[in-house]
Amino acid sequence: MRQVKSKYYSLLLYLLGFMLFWEWLRPISEIAHVNDTYLFLFFTAFCFILSYMRWPLWLTFPMKFVAMLFCLHTLFFINSSIINVEWLIYVVEDTIKNISFMFYGNWEGLSDLFRTFLFFVLLWLVSFLMHHWLIQTRRLFLFFFITVFYLAVIDTFTLYHADQAIVRTIVIGLVLLGLLRIASIQERENVTFERGRLPISLFVTLAVTILLASVVGYAAPKTGPQWPDPVPFIKKAANGYGDKEEGGGQGVQTIGYDEDDTHLGGPFQMDDTPIFDTITKESTYWRVESKSVYTGKGWESAEDDKINMDKTPYNRMYAALDLYGKGVKTKDVKADISFKGESFPQLLYDGELEKVTGIGGKLILNQITGKIEPMKVSRHITPKNYTLTYQYPTFSVGKLKSITDDSHDPDSVKERYLQLPKSLPERVNRLALDITKGETNRYAKANSIADYFATGDYEYNTKDVAVPKGGQDYVDQFLFESKRGYCDNFSSSMVVMLRTLGIPARWVKGFTQGEYKDATEDGRFKFEIKNSDAHSWVEAYFPGSGWVPFEPTKGFNNIYSFDHNSDTDASKASAAVKGEPKSKPEPKKEQPVNKETDHNSSTLSLKDQSLKAIVLACIAFTAAILIIAAVFYKTRKKWLPKVILRRYRYRKDKDAFEKAYVSLMKLLNIYGIKKEDNQTLREYAYVVDRKLDTRNMRDLTLDFERQLYGNQQTKGQWLQSKELWENIIKKLQA
Repeated sequence: MRQVKSKYYSLLLYLLGFMLFWEWLRPISEIAHVNDTYLFLFFTAFCFILSYMRWPLWLTFPMKFVAMLFCLHTLFFINSSIINVEWLIYVVEDTIKNISFMFYGNWEGLSDLFRTFLFFVLLWLVSFLMHHWLIQTRRLFLFFFITVFYLAVIDTFTLYHADQAIVRTIVIGLVLLGLLRIASIQERENVTFERGRLPISLFVTLAVTILLASVVGYAAPKTGPQWPDPVPFIKKAANGYGDKEEGGGQGVQTIGYDEDDTHLGGPFQMDDTPIFDTITKESTYWRVESKSVYTGKGWESAEDDKINMDKTPYNRMYAALDLYGKGVKTKDVKADISFKGESFPQLLYDGELEKVTGIGGKLILNQITGKIEPMKVSRHITPKNYTLTYQYPTFSVGKLKSITDDSHDPDSVKERYLQLPKSLPERVNRLALDITKGETNRYAKANSIADYFATGDYEYNTKDVAVPKGGQDYVDQFLFESKRGYCDNFSSSMVVMLRTLGIPARWVKGFTQGEYKDATEDGRFKFEIKNSDAHSWVEAYFPGSGWVPFEPTKGFNNIYSFDHNSDTDASKASAAVKGEPKSKPEPKKEQPVNKETDHNSSTLSLKDQSLKAIVLACIAFTAAILIIAAVFYKTRKKWLPKVILRRYRYRKDKDAFEKAYVSLMKLLNIYGIKKEDNQTLREYAYVVDRKLDTRNMRDLTLDFERQLYGNQQTKGQWLQSKELWENIIKKLQA
């Protein structure tokens, strides 16, 4: 093997280049819901093979075009014969129509067929550029860097996990850069290897360096994200969310579960996208987490205290899941959860959770909020199907009414769940006292507040909902001014009023039971839960009974089970006894939360549009980079001479002459004056001077040879020859 430019070496470069570009195609099936990705892979491989063969354009162009038509036929016209010209006529008509759409800026009107055609053209272009980068310029770092950046963006903004992809890309990229560097050194230094032998020392050094870097990267300790996730802010800005602190410019949000509850309020749009199905025997709310810190604008968590759930039963091993006291009757219930959405990396559960199966990873519990996050290999996952075993409660109304003061409330509960901001207006407490006037027990007070919303002048509304302005308190604004809102308004107000009365309470969020669909053979009931079933409610603490749910939102009923037999005044209890799911009134569609999730919990609303926008943005970004690169390449004769002149004009070191001469030869090659392999430098200089009608190249070459072979490498040699060098470049520009 006499030259690194041999066909086998080039084949290796093409193979690695194809593997690197393959990382661009892998996420398509997951983020764009494309099943036949093998066709894109086939077309790309075919284009790479033709580029490697270096056949003439008049032969490779029709071959690539026919291959593209074959792929389009397989994707869109599989039921029509490939020799039937009707589908070809349709393709031509569709292309003409879509080109007119492009001229008028109607990007949404572009058909799937035309979008796919453009994607194939992009793959075609990349195969050409890959040949240019691998064989002609020997430079691939820009594409390597863009690939890593692309995978990072895809990993951040979509469901695609690029952990392994980034590792593969780094290894392949480093190998490619090393091989290209070897080829570049050989060509620049005109080094020839003996037949059948390669520079083993260089390859061993390259392999050891890459292996060492990989081992260190794998073994190094990993830490979690150090900066807040930018995705929620970006999505809010894109949706036109206004400055909630000042109350101006609040945009219409889309209903759906979200973790950011720091600023509540504002209208929302309904979204009936199905999220998950449940099969269970009891009517229940599906909880995700609770929050304890009310800020006057919304809710926050006190702190994070996460632990790996590796012991069962969970409700006995972890205090956050031990919701009920000994005075509550419970029974074992099994529920099957089937997730329909794309990303929801939190566990949905109810009651006192005992056991979970089918996760495929480990569970991480936040011991403050009760949120459970499924994880696998340090990454959040979305379990598609899992089964819960939990304790479903039946509360004794008599025992709940027996609580008349706070003497039995634990100090830890009072410290966390009686928190209120100092800025809370006093009239909120006065209203709570008026509502509960004459009530002597905690249960009656809680029900009085819930009944106050149900029978008062408050309106359930999702469109005309105010946002607190400036220093205005969220609860105060709802109670005394707007009196319109949805579950966040009602539940937050009840929690705050209970706390002003000295009753520990917390804000819980998750989903309602959803829409009843069918009964199963084993006597259980199937429900479908949608984005619009997202909800928030109230839990108040009762010594001996634990955390008891209340439903203050107007139009909703408390679906949990309460035993009134131990109480003679059952008619005052607002909690409805559990009944047949078919006979239950369906609650209004609701939103518990009105903001965006963190890095590992994607917003479920309008997911298809979001994914399409992300894919289009990635394609547009890639196309823009390629177009810019093509423009620079096309106009290189205009700007490259100026860059070379500026690079070497002021250099005075002894190596400047050699590098400037090599750069001049490359520039001459671009202008079509190429040095043949069998030409000496003097013969080549004569050809250049004849082309440019000058003697400058011969004189410059003589000076260069004296420095290169005559041991006369001095700074002054370059300074004397620089004028000849500049004249040649200026002659080229002219």
